[in-house]
Amino acid sequence: MLRKIYRKANSGVIFALAAGLLTTPIAQAQSPYEDEWSRGFKHYASQLGDSALAQSILNYASQHERLLQQHGYIGRVLPIPAIEQVAPGVFFVKGALMWGTLENFGLNNNITAVELESGIFVYNTGSNPAVAYSFHQKLQRHTSMPIKWLAIENYQSHANLGASYWMDVGVRNLYSEQAAADFWQTRGFDRAVQRVSEYGPLLIQPVRNVADRYTRFEDRLIINEGSGDEVHLVNFGGGHTPTMTGAFIPSKNILFTGDLGFVERLPGLLHGSSYSEWLASFERMVDYVTTHSSDLDNLLVIPGHGGATNLTELTRQTYDYFKDLEAVVKQAIANGVARQDLAQHVAMPDYQDRPMYSQLFLRNALSVFDEITTGQVSDPTLADE
Repeated sequence: MLRKIYRKANSGVIFALAAGLLTTPIAQAQSPYEDEWSRGFKHYASQLGDSALAQSILNYASQHERLLQQHGYIGRVLPIPAIEQVAPGVFFVKGALMWGTLENFGLNNNITAVELESGIFVYNTGSNPAVAYSFHQKLQRHTSMPIKWLAIENYQSHANLGASYWMDVGVRNLYSEQAAADFWQTRGFDRAVQRVSEYGPLLIQPVRNVADRYTRFEDRLIINEGSGDEVHLVNFGGGHTPTMTGAFIPSKNILFTGDLGFVERLPGLLHGSSYSEWLASFERMVDYVTTHSSDLDNLLVIPGHGGATNLTELTRQTYDYFKDLEAVVKQAIANGVARQDLAQHVAMPDYQDRPMYSQLFLRNALSVFDEITTGQVSDPTLADE
């Protein structure tokens, strides 16, 4: 299906080539936007004995790359979930309650846009340029305000791989916590691209690493302080990944938890996750909004995974789950259960109807077991969900 998207997208350029409209001589140089389509035409041109035809084909390939750079993605709008307006001026797309796959286009976390006084704030880039483009196209049916600010929640691909699309269409204020941006710039990008290439290579053909353009902070950054556009970006701490950029918007009374907050589906302890750090970071997040929210009872909470919710439900489904899991694992340890036998002693029937339970319940229990018994968590460079 995605190959059809690219064929359709390039049909106008092919027509221009056939009509002889692309005639400006262009050197055959490596482009950061070169993809399979342009590489194929360049290779074909190199095999031709007709220099004029070869130059026309190279012109076409270069024009395709220019279009790709200008638009960030060339293709049709993907059938991602519909935008929900969960509050006035708040536009929300809920990701799939599972891993990122070709079927869900890697979109397994949430993307949200919020109208402020002079522009739109977006939380998370989308899982790849195709998803970012598709979200943007859907959003433009609801609002004509410009997108001015975009925050990236953590180390993972679903929070970062759409960033080059937003840069290409003119968004210049992209924010990330310092350590997460450093990780993404130096190590995370190539691994994430490799993983996504295994199930959806065409989704990330135009992607490039723009982490060097992120505006970085360590603990807290207030965007547009004192205005109606004020957004608090806060590193609440680790848990799911070693740091987490949450966001609070006073004028809208909205909290973005990033992956400190899961509802509907089970949270996951992956490589580099720490359940105890998750609990502590969650507590810091609650303390922050308790201090800064004007109406805690009506606080709108946008979790990292699952639908829009409130603080009480978020606490029940995330914080309380980890406290219950901790109690179960500690009881197993007290009973002398060995690590290899843990599966027979950690069933949690109150949670087994939640999506991803069968994939994560034992993995989570083993992670808690290891942290309690050894104090160690695994390598965060392997983390990506």
